[in-house]
Amino acid sequence: MILNLDGEAKATEILIGEIVSAVGIKGQVKVKSYTETPGNFSDFGTLILGTKEVRIHSARAQGNMVTVKLEGIDSRDQAEGLVGEKLFIHESQLAELPEDTFYVRDLIGLEVRNAQDGNRVGGITDVIQNGPQDIYVISLDEGKSAMVPAVKEFIKEVNVEEGYMSIQFIDGMLP
Repeated sequence: MILNLDGEAKATEILIGEIVSAVGIKGQVKVKSYTETPGNFSDFGTLILGTKEVRIHSARAQGNMVTVKLEGIDSRDQAEGLVGEKLFIHESQLAELPEDTFYVRDLIGLEVRNAQDGNRVGGITDVIQNGPQDIYVISLDEGKSAMVPAVKEFIKEVNVEEGYMSIQFIDGMLP
């Protein structure tokens, strides 16, 4: 949660895509999706475009690109005017995840502890998601970095609420 200037809680907005081009003559746009499942894009119902909410009329995914028809955008000229705009959803629109599954945004910044002794070794700075399993990039306290596969053999505990992850390191994993 983020606080506004009055100290009141303000809902967090999540970036889910960027409009890259107009499609056809009826106001459709092509969106580069930042979601894991672009095929479910229409499930959001509404998106935040600039400072207003817009309803999704239809969405069709092709790879990580989604052709979207937004209500109120009815011409190619209107669609072309949106190129470069980013699309967001409210945090409350995020899907509930299964147990032991986390959003990347919740992992970035977690303290990393050695599962053997509980001592801090660094923090998660990135998550690489282009292989059979995610890879956690850890910035170590001594200024170096390490990469750890996100598998149960190494990841012993993830506690987002308390802000840490415990990892069972093996020989050669740390520089």
